[in-house]
Amino acid sequence: MTTRKIDVFNSRIKIPFFAPDITNEDKDAVAKALNSSLLTDGPKLREFESAFARMTGAKFAIGVSNATSALHLSLRALNIGKGDEVIVPDMTFVATASSVLLTGATPIFADVELDDINISVDSIKKNLTSKTKAILPVHFAGRACKMKEIMEVARSRNLMVIEDCAHALGTKFGGKHVGTFGDAGCFSFYPTKNITTIEGGMITTNSKKVADYVDRKSTRLN
Repeated sequence: MTTRKIDVFNSRIKIPFFAPDITNEDKDAVAKALNSSLLTDGPKLREFESAFARMTGAKFAIGVSNATSALHLSLRALNIGKGDEVIVPDMTFVATASSVLLTGATPIFADVELDDINISVDSIKKNLTSKTKAILPVHFAGRACKMKEIMEVARSRNLMVIEDCAHALGTKFGGKHVGTFGDAGCFSFYPTKNITTIEGGMITTNSKKVADYVDRKSTRLN
């Protein structure tokens, strides 16, 4: 299913936040799933994960309940917790920071650039401390962060990188899909996103260790 913005009027709101574009094929696929014995996992998710991995170029793609869960699971898979600091942008959805708090770690807010609202590399550098363990850039509104420079900073300090790609399905930087630069990428399929599963998220990673951790913690059926 895809989503599209429309400019229509109804009795409740003048300009809808979003409007779904749901085809008969989509409805048939949902009906088929509802008539199966697996409602939360199954062969369709496996197909979706495989297609998503191929599309992004990631070795692994693991479906989860939403992008917030994707962020939290990715942080936990990388052993981020109490006493650690994670640099996040100060212009983002609350889940970027709250997922860090859920691990016991501390989100450190970096400024964003005025031209693209993405995290400032200079501000990342200014906020680095001995407790910094990871950088969590957000690709805002489909525009990629400066991943080459961010990865250079991360490698120089032996930091992990988790990309918040909730806004960035289909976004590439230097010909490479976002979500495959760092240790993990986190995607959203909420109804306001490019494609929707009503609720849902995806973790992309090239690390078998991260993928195995998410498999165990998300209690998937294999």
